[in-house]
Amino acid sequence: MRHIVVTDLDGTLLDRHTYRFTGALSAIEKLNQHQIPIILNSSKTVTETQDIRKQLYNQEPFVCENGGLVCGLKPLANKADSEQKLDIQCLGMPRKEFLGNLAKIKQELDLNYRGFAEATVEEIVAWTGLDPIAAKRAMARELSEPLLWQDDQKALTLLENHLKELNLQCTQGEKFNFVTGNFNKASCFADLKNYYSRLWQEEVVIVAIGSSQPNLPMLEEADISIIIPNQEGDSLKPNCQYTFWSSQQASKGWQEGINFCFKHVF
Repeated sequence: MRHIVVTDLDGTLLDRHTYRFTGALSAIEKLNQHQIPIILNSSKTVTETQDIRKQLYNQEPFVCENGGLVCGLKPLANKADSEQKLDIQCLGMPRKEFLGNLAKIKQELDLNYRGFAEATVEEIVAWTGLDPIAAKRAMARELSEPLLWQDDQKALTLLENHLKELNLQCTQGEKFNFVTGNFNKASCFADLKNYYSRLWQEEVVIVAIGSSQPNLPMLEEADISIIIPNQEGDSLKPNCQYTFWSSQQASKGWQEGINFCFKHVF
């Protein structure tokens, strides 16, 4: 039996203000030493996640846009191509196919929000604290549309009901609500287990780490979940038999969770 660590990024592995993982460096190094893969699974785009992977020297498969894009599970036939391209599996409706319907719903219901598709780079910088180059990477979305919600809960419920008729959903995060197809951060778990079980010829156990509501499906589907307190200091309460609640926020809370696993799990 071997373990993999599937982790969210913003507010979990990455400090929510600096976007750095300094507080988790020794845990990352220890996982690498013990050959326990770290799989990134976040709301970020492919280009954003690839940038984080380079900083982490991480070459494992990864998952983007809240579970909609699963990357790097299948090797490309041509080795030369593999250095230039990336195998990407799409698990939902492309963003370009639903943006028009989303705009119609916004107009019909007179909703008050700003989506990434209608925002400027300067607005994304102001909303996220990213620099302009990173903001452009965040805007290059394929399967999801983040909304800066400026309306009430009643309006959000109306939007959710209209989206269901289009086989879409709206998931609430800490900063943004995400309009996507019907997938979540646990949709990749079967593929990940199959990938690593074939690679190792052993049973695979998933340790999932997250802090915000979009992470709840993967925390509940994982064999072991680690919860990082969110910005308000609150913690998720997943329906998972084996759960550890870190006392600190990212990225020190991530370090705390991995330390717990080395004492009691790995």
